[in-house]
Amino acid sequence: AHSNLPAHLFKSFHLPNPNSYNVYLVGSRLWGTNTDKSDWDVLIVGDVSSEQLSSLHKSQYDIKLLDRQQFIARAKQGSIIEVICALMRKEDMLQCAFNIGDLSVDSDAIKIWLQERQVKDLAKAEKFWQKGNRQSGWKILRHILHSRALYNHLADVLREQQVTLSIEDVQTIIRSVTYLCDKSWMQLDWSDVYTAVIDALAQL
Repeated sequence: AHSNLPAHLFKSFHLPNPNSYNVYLVGSRLWGTNTDKSDWDVLIVGDVSSEQLSSLHKSQYDIKLLDRQQFIARAKQGSIIEVICALMRKEDMLQCAFNIGDLSVDSDAIKIWLQERQVKDLAKAEKFWQKGNRQSGWKILRHILHSRALYNHLADVLREQQVTLSIEDVQTIIRSVTYLCDKSWMQLDWSDVYTAVIDALAQL
């Protein structure tokens, strides 16, 4: 299924120069939390100008498109998805069209990015909670914990060596914290859930 995905995408979206893109699997299929009904979340990085790119959703595909410079800038800012994709082994990419080059990933930048993102994500999860859509809120909370686990791993290993990641590596790292994000949280009021999330983060 993976090998047919890029060609199918390019055909569907009429992207110029199909060979000019790196294609990364992101979202639940990267984390290993997907179900049969999960969308395919895909990040496409084009070695083209950003004017040719825009993000889109079509059928079961949720596509984010960045040009090369945007991708590098986001990874340097510490955005966890772009960092993981930048470190992804070529064998685990859906398509590898070009080498990003030596991209120094700064664990301090990831930490700052995650702290800022966590505030936004907690506010977003709370809104879902108040609206009664606790499943969506719970998924955001789980992603907060997964992101922290990935940061902890990268902060450790980046001190020692140049790092590459496989999809299996990512899933192994976050599997160890999935148990912290208890589905029973969905029965709790937000104030109790918030406390549970902060407690879980303190354990990581």
